[in-house]
Amino acid sequence: MRPEKRVSEAQQRRKRIDRLYEHFDDVVGLISDPDLQDDVLDWMDAADQVPAASLLTHIESMLAEYETEFEMYATDINGESHFPDECRGCEHYGVACPVITNRYEKIERKRLRERLESATEDEIKRELRRYAGRNGCEAMIDEIDEWEGDYSDLLERGRNLRRETFHYLRPAEDYEYADESVGEATADAMEGQL
Repeated sequence: MRPEKRVSEAQQRRKRIDRLYEHFDDVVGLISDPDLQDDVLDWMDAADQVPAASLLTHIESMLAEYETEFEMYATDINGESHFPDECRGCEHYGVACPVITNRYEKIERKRLRERLESATEDEIKRELRRYAGRNGCEAMIDEIDEWEGDYSDLLERGRNLRRETFHYLRPAEDYEYADESVGEATADAMEGQL
């Protein structure tokens, strides 16, 4: 798969979230049920927090941030102070991070990045997990898990909330007609769910 295809997958995922966001932005002021309105606003806040970049870019950004903000190796007796909290579960925590401090691993990471430029999201996840596992990098593994969960959970919650807002804003007798003509089925089809 070419890099454009991978970018397209990430863009499509983001478009689905953006469509749901636009729907909620249009209807949130019409909802008088405080619990439903809070749920919608919480979802919108969560959608604002989800990164739009690809997983590969996201992981590289995370590692670059660690590299610039932390030593990632023990420079004194308390080596743990030179590592981010996300690295606590790592076997190298407080000693030396091989992913960032080992020059051979930096070369391997660069090769991996080049090899994954034309990979699918699933291939990227699998290869990054392998790389993280070989190096005992808990932060990378946690970030990949969180990445997977962020999008799928957010989309699922958004679709369920959209259904709730449709039902809340329509009179009961219009549910079936609206669902068939412009409601959930159409919205799901637009998002590639049918």
